[in-house]
Amino acid sequence: MSNNSFTPHIRIYTHSNKNQLVNYYYGCSDPLQYPLLFPYGQNGWHCGIPKIVQPRIKLRKRAYYETEQLPSVSNMCSIDGLLDMEADVLQKGKRKRNNVSCREYYCYKLQMRDNEENGVLHSGRLFQQYSVDEFIKVETQRLDFASFNQDLFRIDVLQGLLDILRLGEREASKIGKQNFLPTSFTGGPRDMRQRYMDAIALVQHFGKPDIFLTIKCNPSWLEIKEHLLPTDETQNRPNLISRVFRAKVEEMKTDILKRSIFGKVASFVYSLEFQKPGLPHAHFLVILTDDYKLLTPEAYDKFVCAKLPDPDTYSYLHKLVVKHMMHGPCGHLNPTNLCMKRNECKFKYPKSFVDETTKGKNSYPIYRRRNTGKSVKVRKQFLDNSWVVPYTTPICYVNTIAI
Repeated sequence: MSNNSFTPHIRIYTHSNKNQLVNYYYGCSDPLQYPLLFPYGQNGWHCGIPKIVQPRIKLRKRAYYETEQLPSVSNMCSIDGLLDMEADVLQKGKRKRNNVSCREYYCYKLQMRDNEENGVLHSGRLFQQYSVDEFIKVETQRLDFASFNQDLFRIDVLQGLLDILRLGEREASKIGKQNFLPTSFTGGPRDMRQRYMDAIALVQHFGKPDIFLTIKCNPSWLEIKEHLLPTDETQNRPNLISRVFRAKVEEMKTDILKRSIFGKVASFVYSLEFQKPGLPHAHFLVILTDDYKLLTPEAYDKFVCAKLPDPDTYSYLHKLVVKHMMHGPCGHLNPTNLCMKRNECKFKYPKSFVDETTKGKNSYPIYRRRNTGKSVKVRKQFLDNSWVVPYTTPICYVNTIAI
């Protein structure tokens, strides 16, 4: 590998002490890196792979970015404002490609097809490493584009000391030519800042959120199990897990917006995250309209509950809650559980028994958890209502909290 640990390049050393750098955009990079996956030396992605279907409409190339369309420092009050306007110009000037991009190529390679056997998808833990390396390759290409095309962002106007001082920059380390990532770069600092400000603006306009949802990927979902080969393990199929979870998130959005399981929605935001074991989860913040606001303990009980359902009346719901919505066990029942921090559960389980739901003081509501004396066996321990994770009946596999 290259001496630079931040680049996906390969350096080959010969017996004559000569070396050759193989960049990530060379077609031979993949077979050199993964000889077990490509035993016949099949080329990976490289520049110039033509698309079978050529786009009909061709826009002008760099002539599109005319000087008069780009803002100058003299009429901007901040660097962020300058880059925002230039990112809009670049977004409008996108042209269709005649060649296959790095992202498109590996999306095609990772696709599951009924009439084609893809040994890469069933290569076990090696597929995890392959997926990570190809993701890094795609990100590197995007970063290279931003670095090599800084002239499109008019970065030259920021080189002068007078321009820096005019913009109010006083840190010496930031004076000089720098590489800036536009807001179109997903996951970049300016993209994350813009998403954060958009979310804050929604709260300022519509009020505080009413519902907080957390949906976690379950490797035992039927949609995942039915697409695994007998030799496959769930953690070795990140492509399958991501696609199924994305479909679940889209279904959740349909439940919230179209089926209105909580009432009419004024606005909502959500974020997708990946846990260390590789399983994704999503957090939703839902803001309801004024007619459906959750303002009283009775309104909380209408949507959220934290109790074991009656197994005789609601047998199916009881089965789902026991399977998906029981925390732990932890504490003295299982001191080595992942939630244990300094001999205490970081989620404060088991909860205290209370007869009625009440509003929390600067906290989430305290849900009704009555001591009925009933318990169920979960992971070799008997647990009662104090271990139930709050849920809502229509989507009982999702952690639901009223705010």
